[in-house]
Amino acid sequence: MLVQAATGNTSIKLDGVLWIKASGKWLSDAAQDDILIPVNLAETRTRIAQNIDPAGQTVAVRGKSLGTSVETAMHAVLPHRVVLHVHSVNTIAWAVREDGPHELALRLKGINWKWIPYVPSGLKLAAAVQAALASAPKAEVLVLANHGLVVGGPDCKSAEALLREVESRVAISPRRSPEPDWALLSRFAHSGVWRVPPSIAIHAMGTDAATRRMVSGGILYPCQAIFLTTQARTFDRTLTSVDLAGVDEPFVLVDGEGTLVRQRPNPTQSATLSGLALVLQRIPEAAPLRYLTDQQVRELLCADVYHYREVVEDNGAGHLTLRQNSTLSADLLT
Repeated sequence: MLVQAATGNTSIKLDGVLWIKASGKWLSDAAQDDILIPVNLAETRTRIAQNIDPAGQTVAVRGKSLGTSVETAMHAVLPHRVVLHVHSVNTIAWAVREDGPHELALRLKGINWKWIPYVPSGLKLAAAVQAALASAPKAEVLVLANHGLVVGGPDCKSAEALLREVESRVAISPRRSPEPDWALLSRFAHSGVWRVPPSIAIHAMGTDAATRRMVSGGILYPCQAIFLTTQARTFDRTLTSVDLAGVDEPFVLVDGEGTLVRQRPNPTQSATLSGLALVLQRIPEAAPLRYLTDQQVRELLCADVYHYREVVEDNGAGHLTLRQNSTLSADLLT
């Protein structure tokens, strides 16, 4: 509900050092792996002032070469000692809406927060954050349009408490969806290419007309384009194995019947798809949506992004064991 795969990043500023999650690392590995790397805070801020993106620098940690996060610039310009950036399912469900700022203002009353219109990660996002803080220096919460949530605080305990407070205020009950046609979908589970996911939320992209319209309408946030597809493909219930031959997508929708996913899904794709399904469940049918423009999507899918995707997928290898996948699926059966 807060992060999916390698999304989200945390940081803490200690004695002139910015400790920030390394690029492509999974927060779920924090207790077993070195995922935070140190960068000189003053030097990083100087780079930003010179319009040099501090992302992508390599730092040796215990003999491992790790790269600085794409969000390093944003964390560096924020004044808070502790920064938590998450891809909260609930927040994204508001952040992709045209009326998001108005609706969130009602729910976050009493909290110092700012809405940041969509800009890509990196120096542009850092500049947008700086501009927002210039007009609201006491802001502790930032909602990044079509992106996620940022919370800052003087220490870990207060930052986490604020994150939980925001989450409780923006929480949305998921929309219920029709039962998928298990029998029809199972015909394709013997091909060795496709499988039928147990998650009702994922099937809602095919069974629920409103959800299918939303996911087919375009890209709602960057990870959808980077790790899944730029255009969800839909087939009608008469589809055959021949129709699916040569389809190289992580998932396909069957109009009114459900969803098929790859037999051997990439762990990153699995986590991203689950997150997308949870977001879509929390968007009302009549909500006015703001999709990323074609130009914004093209900017996302540059050469650097494909390298980043490889790093994320390498770090995610082995994440979804059968037991973990079953647990994740069970969580989505609502």
